[in-house]
Amino acid sequence: MQFARGNVAASPRPRIVVIGSYRDALGARGVGLLDALDGQVELHHVAAASPLTDAASAYRRAARAITAQGAEAVHVLDARFAPVGAMLQRRHGVPVSVTVSERDVHSAAPWSLWALRSIAGFDEGFVSDPAVAHALRQRAPRLLVSQVRPAAHELPWPELSDARRVARALRGVRPGRLVLGVPWPENRNDLRWFRDVVLPQVEARPLCLLIGVDSRREARLMLRAVGAQGDFRVLSGRLNASLLAAVSRCVDAFVVPSASREAAPDAGTDLTLALAVSGAPVVADGHADTAVLAHERSGFVVDPGDERGFVTTLNRLLALPAIQRHMLGEAFARFTLADWPWHAAASVYGERFAAMSGHPLIPADLRAAA
Repeated sequence: MQFARGNVAASPRPRIVVIGSYRDALGARGVGLLDALDGQVELHHVAAASPLTDAASAYRRAARAITAQGAEAVHVLDARFAPVGAMLQRRHGVPVSVTVSERDVHSAAPWSLWALRSIAGFDEGFVSDPAVAHALRQRAPRLLVSQVRPAAHELPWPELSDARRVARALRGVRPGRLVLGVPWPENRNDLRWFRDVVLPQVEARPLCLLIGVDSRREARLMLRAVGAQGDFRVLSGRLNASLLAAVSRCVDAFVVPSASREAAPDAGTDLTLALAVSGAPVVADGHADTAVLAHERSGFVVDPGDERGFVTTLNRLLALPAIQRHMLGEAFARFTLADWPWHAAASVYGERFAAMSGHPLIPADLRAAA
């Protein structure tokens, strides 16, 4: 969207330059935020995909929007372009904000580390995960952090390379054997609880595909110690949206076990939403991200610590005909997409953009009842 030059002084809506596209913790692009903001602000979108090749052109286009079209603030939607926002802030004196995901704060890539240093001087940061907000406040204590409601979006079509990786991981599996997708947990006790307590009681004897394994050696040692290699396959490497989409086409269900009572209730929000929209039903322990999952609407949530309930739910789910499991997963995905829309996040963005551009609105929680 371009700003109309003739209305530079007359438009009551803030004029915002947005750089890049939204990327969640799995690297999936969400296109719904810009559409949801339409009508609240006037957007000039500077499309940019790679900071290595697009940074210079992104700066020139954003600077032109500020000087020639009256843009009042800049928002960096892809945190990798934070150095571009910092340069615009220094040279043009405009307020700059940024959207930050788990991938941005935990990446060890040199470009990401440079971006985090740039973010420290910004006016505001937007996050949808409390764990990310905590990490961002530690790295940039002076940055104002606004938490927005996460939004669900469909998984992309899997890339051929990821589909081949999943096929190799499942090579030799007996036709008809049920397969469970199990995200690699941060707390290894969660996996041990599932391996030693839950899985031996599952009647169908499914194969478990561990995904997002950050240490293949640790996984092999953990499985070899109890002789469980025959019940597990390992898919190592960072989990992304394309790989998760490929896995969802090969598993009968996803399982998110958690034996950790101290687990953060909102940790891993983007991953939980991605599992819920994958098309495969999800079974999660109540210690996991139940703030996202709604029982029997976007997944099956078992009471915390209820070992018998977890086993019973898995047994009943895996006993269903394949077509019924598939239809359940599709219904869960539709509910999640409808229950976590972009407009809830867009309202926070719009309110903060108005304040940044000098046209503050009265926050909803401060408005007096009529």
